[in-house]
Amino acid sequence: MKFRYLYAALFVLLVFAGCQTGVGEDSTASEKAALAERKLHDGDSERALELFNSALEDEASNPDAPLWSIGVAESLFDLGRKEEALTVVSRYTASSNPVVKARALLLNARIEAASSPSSALNTLASANIENLDANRVQAAVELCREQLCNVRTDVLAGYREKGWLELYVLLELEERFAATGEISRAALYGEEIDRLYPGAHNTWGRPDYSQSGSASYTWIAMLMPLSGEGSIYAKQVSQGAHLAFDRFSEMHSDAPELVDFNTRGDSTRLIELMQSLADNPSCVAILGPLTSSSTLSAASIADREGIPLLSPTATSSDVDNIGNPVFRLVVSGGNQAAAVAEYAVRHQGFTRFGVIYPYTAQASGEAEQFKAVVERMGGSVVASQGYQPGDTDFRSQITSLKAFSPQAVFLPVSAWDAVQIAPQLKFYHLEVPLFGTSGWDNDLLLRHGGEYVEGAIFTVAFGLNSLYPETARFVYNYNRIYGEEPTAIAAQGYDAASMLLNAWEQVSNPTRSIISRKLSTMGPWHGASGRCILGSDTETRISWPMMTVIDGEILGIE
Repeated sequence: MKFRYLYAALFVLLVFAGCQTGVGEDSTASEKAALAERKLHDGDSERALELFNSALEDEASNPDAPLWSIGVAESLFDLGRKEEALTVVSRYTASSNPVVKARALLLNARIEAASSPSSALNTLASANIENLDANRVQAAVELCREQLCNVRTDVLAGYREKGWLELYVLLELEERFAATGEISRAALYGEEIDRLYPGAHNTWGRPDYSQSGSASYTWIAMLMPLSGEGSIYAKQVSQGAHLAFDRFSEMHSDAPELVDFNTRGDSTRLIELMQSLADNPSCVAILGPLTSSSTLSAASIADREGIPLLSPTATSSDVDNIGNPVFRLVVSGGNQAAAVAEYAVRHQGFTRFGVIYPYTAQASGEAEQFKAVVERMGGSVVASQGYQPGDTDFRSQITSLKAFSPQAVFLPVSAWDAVQIAPQLKFYHLEVPLFGTSGWDNDLLLRHGGEYVEGAIFTVAFGLNSLYPETARFVYNYNRIYGEEPTAIAAQGYDAASMLLNAWEQVSNPTRSIISRKLSTMGPWHGASGRCILGSDTETRISWPMMTVIDGEILGIE
């Protein structure tokens, strides 16, 4: 019965609602909801929200309307609007419809996970996952395993009695006792798993008991071409990574060692070193390689041997297709203007904007993106004025904007232009809040902006003169230690190393499987290089760090 209870849930087929790629004026509510479901699955939560709401407006009495409402809540949650999502989904957690109830409870558990692992687990246990589609079954299982990691060992066994959670509780107990060297207890739980859930170890893996109890002798390898082709870049990554380990060791007496292994830019030597590291149980993770091609070459060994491998600089999405335990660091790229627009409308409540921008490809694109997002959220750009790069007189642009009475002004400009435009805005009596992008993220803003940029809000990204605290500290320490300015890839080496150390720090006795699991469940990382994630787990709206000027100081908003 328990065998059926697990595997029937794990192999529920995803039901595809139609195959159309879009909707038209004559589309039915069901067709809109079907497309919304696919958009939600593909990560386009903004579009999914629009389609679900449209379906509900068309047929609020449709029997599937509760599922569409939960789709609205799921979209809101993915967009970071958790309180709104909770308000919607709470209406359905006690539904008499088993499918509606299961989906509502799963989303409710996802919301609770941020504040209370026990509440999330209790809610998950109440959800009958046999009533979920395959994607949501997988999400439920991943959430369960993630939250069990946060439960104390002395109370973990109590969760065995909570329905379908039992298998994952047993797996967690087996792994914990194996990691702490209590081999006999780990083996007992392993036997229990084999008896109750035959084949479960084939799916989820079995701890390597030979690695147990050796935490004090474990270390992390860095696999880079420290000489030969690519060495100029590998050196920068290496210095950033070693800086992270050095700073970590200052606060942790049992900090792991970062051991360098030089591939010399030779693909054959890369594979030889990779196999050697995989065969050494003291090596619990690998930082590297440098390029996408090298990472793909090393990935098969990492995957086969179960050793986590994190490349700080690989760019190919093919790496993402390999999955756990192979990862790559991805630094958030574009969408600054969209993030600023969303923040200005949603959090600041403005709906009428003016825009002043230079005639450059980047600034023009950011101005258009800002306008598109503002309009999609119900606001408007009442006036938009451009200028030639190098201009210093902005009277005509400002007077044109003033005629339309904007509530705020968006300036996708450099810090130098910002400190020239801001005083002129006040001089011509257009005194409204200012918003900018990462071009503002420079100490010029404070040195020359003064009172005129007070209260301005802007995004930040990596830069030598960045005001963002994580970046500024990294630049200072890197320069102090190495006597040179860091590059962006040095910051990526620092962030990748920091993420490995964070995974290491969360457990008392790190092993390959535990570190790999911690990495696979790690959320966004706000580091020296900006906002980072592991792999291709992207979002519909990049949530950039936001800064503001208060009393002549730069302070983080989020």
